[in-house]
Amino acid sequence: MKLIGKTLICTLVLIIASMLGGALLSALPLKPPLTPWATPPVSVMIAWMSLGSLVLVAGLVPIASGIGGRLSIRYCALAALLFIGNAVNTVIEMSIFTAMGGQTFLLLQFLISFAVTAAALAWFFDSQQPASSLPQMAISSWAWRVLVAWLAFPFIYLLFGMFVGPFVIEYYKSGAMGLQLPPMDVILRTQLVRSLLFLGCSLPVIRLWTGSRWRLVFALGMAHAVMVGLYGLSQAYWMPSIMRVLHSVEITADSFAYAFVLTWLFFPRTHTATAPGMPVHVTSTTAA
Repeated sequence: MKLIGKTLICTLVLIIASMLGGALLSALPLKPPLTPWATPPVSVMIAWMSLGSLVLVAGLVPIASGIGGRLSIRYCALAALLFIGNAVNTVIEMSIFTAMGGQTFLLLQFLISFAVTAAALAWFFDSQQPASSLPQMAISSWAWRVLVAWLAFPFIYLLFGMFVGPFVIEYYKSGAMGLQLPPMDVILRTQLVRSLLFLGCSLPVIRLWTGSRWRLVFALGMAHAVMVGLYGLSQAYWMPSIMRVLHSVEITADSFAYAFVLTWLFFPRTHTATAPGMPVHVTSTTAA
């Protein structure tokens, strides 16, 4: 089956899983997020959701196609990337930047839809090469790399946010569309927590990566961009166009910058791909 066909099937899986998950949770005593805007017809909402689903799946295809290993291992890595990178982080961001509520409902809906979608991605996409053999590193080497990665995300987040802030901050200050602007200390603490989450869900796919460094930068950057921003923003029909465009550009830029940092820190410059049963030959003792 060709790439486009596989991508469309995975998109359809995400759409159906999202609709079924939403219907199931609606029957439970859980409150969905409040929507302080006019609700469009169901057909229009499905169209926007379909667009967002296609954006998410297409953005994850490069990373799903480049990781090796058993199906179960690749599934766990993709499921963790989707659920932690998108669902958990989206709910955390919503809790400080909006007053919509419904976090439990969203988490469960994402859990259902992403568990099924990760299975489809792992089934249809994989690398035919074995995962590369990463070099052994001392605890001290791991410690400074994790520290740099932890601090890098908030720095990149705030740096790129400074460029779009002047154009969108009034929407948050005015409380339009359920938005709100938290104090800076809350933003900083939140980004430090999100940084650990992004690092935790990114390391498994980095470990399973079979391609080059630059391909990993592209694939990981694209995955982060669609999970963190483009998936939600492509469906946010109620938002002013300037917010959707600027936030899309901002998140895409900082996602690729962060992917570069993670690749530089945790993926070796030289490595040896090994087949099952073959001895591992370490060719480097550093990841950068």
